[in-house]
Formats: sequence, C-alpha cells, structure tokens
Amino acid sequence: MKPQMFMENVRISARSIAGNVVRSSLTALGVMIGVAAVIILVALGNGAQKSVEANLTALGSNLMIVYSGEPRGTALVRTNTSNIRPTITPTDVELIESLPLEWVSAVAPTNTENGQLKYENRNVAATVTGTAVSYPEVRNFHPVHGEFFSQDDIENRRRVVTIGMQVYRDLFPDGVDPLGQILRINGISFRVIGVMEEKGSPAQDAAVFIPVTTFQRSISGVANYQMVNIQAASPEIMHELQAHIEQELLRLHRLPSMEVADFYIANQLDLLATVQGVTGTFTILLGGIAAISLLVGGIGIMNIMLVSVTERTREIGVRLAMGARARDIMLQFLTEAVILSVGGGLIGVGLGLSGSWAARTLVNMASVVSYDSVLLAFGFALVTGLFFGSYPAWRASKLDPIEALRYE
Repeated sequence: MKPQMFMENVRISARSIAGNVVRSSLTALGVMIGVAAVIILVALGNGAQKSVEANLTALGSNLMIVYSGEPRGTALVRTNTSNIRPTITPTDVELIESLPLEWVSAVAPTNTENGQLKYENRNVAATVTGTAVSYPEVRNFHPVHGEFFSQDDIENRRRVVTIGMQVYRDLFPDGVDPLGQILRINGISFRVIGVMEEKGSPAQDAAVFIPVTTFQRSISGVANYQMVNIQAASPEIMHELQAHIEQELLRLHRLPSMEVADFYIANQLDLLATVQGVTGTFTILLGGIAAISLLVGGIGIMNIMLVSVTERTREIGVRLAMGARARDIMLQFLTEAVILSVGGGLIGVGLGLSGSWAARTLVNMASVVSYDSVLLAFGFALVTGLFFGSYPAWRASKLDPIEALRYE
C-alpha cells in the first residue's frame, strides 16, 4: 500500500471514530480491560512466585535438611520437630562434616523442644533450639544485637542463650537491654548473649538458641539429633550430595533402602521447583482468565464494525462507483478496527502498569510486572483487531456498488 493511501485510510478511520466517540470508547473498553487485566494478574502471579522464592532463600542458601523419622516427601520446613524421636547419631553427623568443602560448606546438627521461659515475673512459651555455631550461616539467620554462642561455649556446655526477636519483646520491658540478663528455661538459668534478627516467622522469632551440648545435657538428655542442617557448596551438586548422604546413612544404619529408612532428606531445590511449577501454573491460569476479556473485546469490535458497515453502505457504494477497489474498502475498515484495538491496548497497558503499581505500593501486595506479559497483551490486542475486524472489512469490500447506492 502506498504511504498516501495508508494515511488516507487512517484519516478516514479517525474521522469515523471521532464521529462516534461514545460508541467507539465502549467498543475499545473490552480491549482496555482485557489488556489491563492480563498485565495486573500476571504481575500478581509473578509477585507471589518471587515472594515465595524469597522466603525459601531466607531459610538458607543451598539448604538441605536431614530429618529423623520416616520419609515425608520434600517439605523443607516441619512445623513441629519437638516430638520427633532422634535417630541421627553423632557418627552420622561426623560423616557429613567430613565431606569435602567442594560438597559441603557448613553443617549444623539441631534439636528442638518446647520450653517455658521466665524473666522476673514474665513467662512465655518458646521453641528451645540446641544447635551448632554454624547455624546462623547455614540458615541465613543472624544476631542483630550481641552475638551467637561460640565453639568454646559448646565445648564447655555453657548455659548461654541467644533469643528470637519475639521472645525479646514478650519477656523484656521496653528499654531493658537483654544482654547479660538471666532468664530461666524450664527452670534452668541461662545468660542472654544476643538477640536474633526478625524473620517474620513465628517458628524463628519465637525461638531461643543454646549450645547443642548444653541442650543434650540440660534439656533432652539424649545424644542423638532430630535434624541436621546442611549448606551445600553449590546448587549444582545438591542432588548428587543428597544421594551420597542417603547411601552413607543407610550403610551406617544398616538399612536396605530409603523405603524403610528412619531418616529422610529435604532439598531446597526440589521444594523451589515444586513452588515454581505451582505458581507458574497459577500465573498462566490468571493470564488465561484475563485473556477472555480480550476475546470479548474482540467480539465487541466485530459487532460494532458490522454495524458501521451497515450504516455506511451508501458511502461504500459511492467510493466503489468512483473507482475504489474492493481491497481499498477492506483496508479502510480493517484500519479502523486496528485503531480501535491498538488504542484500547495502549490505554490498557497504562491501566495495567498503574494497577500493578497501586497493588504494590498502596495495598502492599507482591507485584512484579513482566514486560513479556505487556508485549504479549498488547500484541494480542493487535491480533484481536486484525482477526475480528477482518470479517466486517471483507463484508464491506464485497458489497455490490449498485445495491449499495440504492440502500436507504
């Protein structure tokens, strides 16, 4: 098509749209809503996925956990570990700790038990965690005031404790520095040496941490461990490392296979892959539902273009009588349909970006705009105009000039 012919089609289409502003706006509304809905819902789906991934990363980097007990799937977090019979022996832990640094960066054997904490006249229930000095590194969970206990504290079974942020708020009055204070755990006195950062998780913020040797002597009286936190050297070797540890622990426990094992290993990568699959499907589902609005918008465009063809039958007849070709008539109406869909698409993109921003800043919802979804939604709007505008344009081009001139 020649440039001047194209510009003439655009001018005629714009004049037709401007002559019916309300009708044209309502026609494009379906496309606007569809494009905006696709962008917003996909952004919310992406935001949910990023939020879950961030929460998993907050649990630790390249994290694997060996749990006591029968295999229970790939869950990385067990909400209650205090009632687990410890089956992981000190020999098991020594084997894991002896693995080369190319495989394992840090190891933190751990036991937990529900406990009653008391400071002066205040009481609070909390999770008492006995663990190793590497726990903050493995679980990406560090003190913000004071310090975590040291290897010397473990070797000498000292009664020192680092408390979670929620425990600090519940036990100590405002303005009281907890460091050096004495609190009682199940009636046993411990000296507070640190306060952990706030994680926003009750399982971590409402916990206290003591040397694992002190836990075994003063709290549980058991030498075995309920779980072992492991930080793999890299994500690439996590599955190989898991398989190796499973085989070695089966050998030490004299068990034939994982089907009858008294332990199991949860792998952060497996959980992350599961979550990504679920949230990815959820995002696609949301985008698909929103795309239905685009389909409805396209039907609206086809409907209004058919009405426009009927209303302008005499105009079409005059143009055909003056020498316009059927192709020129078809391109004119197709251009008008595309202008409606593209205009609605551009406004929809603006509404979608604004809605995603509002969800993130005003409603505090996780929202991550994917520019692929923006391009996809706008491209779909363009295709909608072309597809649903084709039939009315074709019908206009097939009008008989004589019959069109006679139309009243």
